[in-house]
Parts: sequence; C-alpha cells; structure tokens
Amino acid sequence: MAIDSVWRSAVAGSGESQVPQSREVPHASEVALSIRIAAYVAVLLGYVFYCYNYIVVGFVRPYLVSQVGFSISDTALITMAGNVGVTIGAIVWSHFVARAGRRKAVILIATGIGTLAVLQAATRILGVWIGLRFFMDGLLGGYYVVATSLVVALFPAKSRAKLIALNSAMYPGANILIGVLGGWLGDAHWTVLLWLAAMPLPIAVVLFFAVPKDSNYAAYDDEAGSGTDGGGRWSEMFAPRLRWIMAGCILLSGLDFNAWQLFQGFVTLYVKNTLGMTAAAMGAIVAFTSAGSFIGNFFWAIIADRFGRKVPLIGYILAAVMVLVFVQPGLDQTWLSLFGFVFGFGMSCTTAWGAWFAELFPVRLRPFGAALFHIGHVMALGAPLLAAYTTQHLGITTSMSLASVVYVAGAALWFALPETRKGGFKASVARDAAALAPAAKEG
Repeated sequence: MAIDSVWRSAVAGSGESQVPQSREVPHASEVALSIRIAAYVAVLLGYVFYCYNYIVVGFVRPYLVSQVGFSISDTALITMAGNVGVTIGAIVWSHFVARAGRRKAVILIATGIGTLAVLQAATRILGVWIGLRFFMDGLLGGYYVVATSLVVALFPAKSRAKLIALNSAMYPGANILIGVLGGWLGDAHWTVLLWLAAMPLPIAVVLFFAVPKDSNYAAYDDEAGSGTDGGGRWSEMFAPRLRWIMAGCILLSGLDFNAWQLFQGFVTLYVKNTLGMTAAAMGAIVAFTSAGSFIGNFFWAIIADRFGRKVPLIGYILAAVMVLVFVQPGLDQTWLSLFGFVFGFGMSCTTAWGAWFAELFPVRLRPFGAALFHIGHVMALGAPLLAAYTTQHLGITTSMSLASVVYVAGAALWFALPETRKGGFKASVARDAAALAPAAKEG
C-alpha cells in the first residue's frame, strides 16, 4: 500500500506543532515523524547513488583509457559534458519540481539516472558516452534540487541543515563504497561498477511508495496551506527584491568551485611532485582532509541550525588560513595531514547552503533557490584552465595560495546575504538567556 493511503491517517498521531485548523490539507508538522523520516530515508538512499554516479567515471577513468581505448583528452570531454549538463539540469529540473511537484520529480529523476546508467555500462562509443554524461549529470543536478526541496518541505528549519549534512556525507560514503568494491572486484570485473550505478532504478520503486504526493500536505512555511506551493517560475526570481539574492548565491557557489579547483585540485600534484613524497603519504594527507570534511559537515550543520545560516562562514576563514599554512615550506607528512584535516573541517561549512539557498526565497520558488548551488558551476567551467594557467606562470605554490583570497571573498559575500534562521546568532543567544532566566531566579 502506497504511503499516500496512510498519510492522512498518520496526521492524528503527530503533535509536533499547532497549525491553524483552516488549512485545506494537513501541515507537514501534523504528520507523524515516522512517516516523514521514511520519506527522507528513501530519498537518502537515492542520494547515495546520486553521489556514486558523480564519482564513478573518475574512478574507472584508468580502465576507460587502458581497456576501452579512450584517450585522456576523451575522458576530459566526458567530464566537461557532465559539468555543462549539471548546470542545465539544475535549471530545468527546478522548474519541473516547482510545476509538477517533488514526488513526481524524484521518481522520474531516479528512473532516468538508472536507465542512463544501464546504457552507459553497455556502450563503448565515445560520442554516446559524452551524450549520456551530459544527460546523466543533468539528472543528477535535478536530484540535488528535489532532495533539498523535500527536506525543506517536510522538516522545520531547526533540523534542515543537519539532514542536508547527512545527505552531503554520502559523498565520502560513496567514495568508500566504490573504493572497497573496486578493490574487491579487481581489474577483471571493473565494469560491474558501471552496472551498479543503475541502482536508482529499483530505488525509484521505493520512492514511489515512500514519498507522499505534494497535494496531500502543506510544506513547512507554506502559510496558504494548499499543498501546492504555488508553482513558481524562473522569471519570478528576477523580481527586484530577489534577483540580487539570486546573483549572490550563484556568485558564492561559483567562488567555492573555483577555490576548490585552485587548492584541492592541485594538492596531490603538490605533495607528490613538488614535495617528492610517496604515494602512501599523499593518500594519507587526502584521507585526513576527507575525514575533516566528513566531521565538519555535521559540526557546521549543527551550528547553522542552532545559531543561523551565516555563522558557519567562520569555516571559510579557517579554510583560507589553512591554505596559506599548508603551502609553507618544510612541512612533513604529519603536519600536512593535520593542516589538511583542519582545512577540510573548515571548507565543509558550505553544508549550510543547501537549506539556506532554498529558505532565501518564497515557498513556491524554493526549488529554484536550491538549484542555484549547481548553477554556480557556470562560473567554474573555466576553473581548470585558470588553475593550469596560474600554475604555469606563477608556480604551483602561488596558484594554490590564491584559493585563500577566493575563500575570504566568499566569506564577505556570505556575510552580505540575508539570514533566514529566526534572527540568527543574536536571537539564539537571546532565546538561551530567556530560557535560563527562570532557573537563575529559582537558584
């Protein structure tokens, strides 16, 4: 039995908040938490393979060159097609989510990802691969939009960043999964990794049963309570009071992608070639950086939910400092691993953006707000060429150091954009003081 058949019966079992009785459909807060968690877990399962499909091509790249016959330049074209696709996909699918609904979108996108993964695993033709990755990454951009939109619709502001952080944690989770499977399968069976990328097909069935129809509940912050969210359009994002916020989000996301390319895109080359360290040392430094990012993901999410969406920008400043420290001469593996860990911890503050980008806009426009993160890829399409140019003419150390400037610029822009979390840090402190006041009087 589909979840919609028990949706309304679950309303009476939830008492999370009081909602006006005049609403046309139940408010999301009136629905049993277990029902909402079931929907979230189903979407999270799909998110694992959203991440998996992003990284699988990079992992099998050596086999595409050695066994399929693609050149390194060919694989670069495949990656570039994906970068263009994810940007266009975020734009197109955000409109679909707003007009057709979150449930239809997430099921259709998961089905599409799985279908294209089957075709990808079955072909060895370069042109087909380029086309498939364009459309595949377009769907992946859409999955991010709808997954974020569902979290914002089904859960209160105090929980959103933490739930989206769990989504983001699926990136290292997918890296671990593909690494373990790749090692176990070996060179002879590497194509199995491509076939496993089709897992969103059966997951789409799970989503069909677990995710409720949009018309059966009113999303959080939807004061009208119609359950339709109004069906916004991209043209509304260009309204005078919204367009500068939209531009700020795109610019902020673009700065992040460029900073990543300038620093993280060259870390392995710097450690291995410039410093002459071993592959084991290089792997350890990368692992520590990833560990810092994994832990920071949840730390900054808690900060964002508790104190406001702008407070985590402290992490950007920390990342900027660590970039400059990391490239100082004379550091050994231990110090580079430590500084890499702190860098990853600080850089992961962007986990606050998922909920924040959506919350910056009216309910009907929130799918478009969520899409702005991937639209920032537009600003980063030339990032690899920029990084290569600066490295060639200024040296790798200077090139990597420029990332600190970009992170500081990003922190300044982040600070300039509006807060959405109930007054931000000051309001949180005031609430704490008010809560402690009765206890102090009793004492």
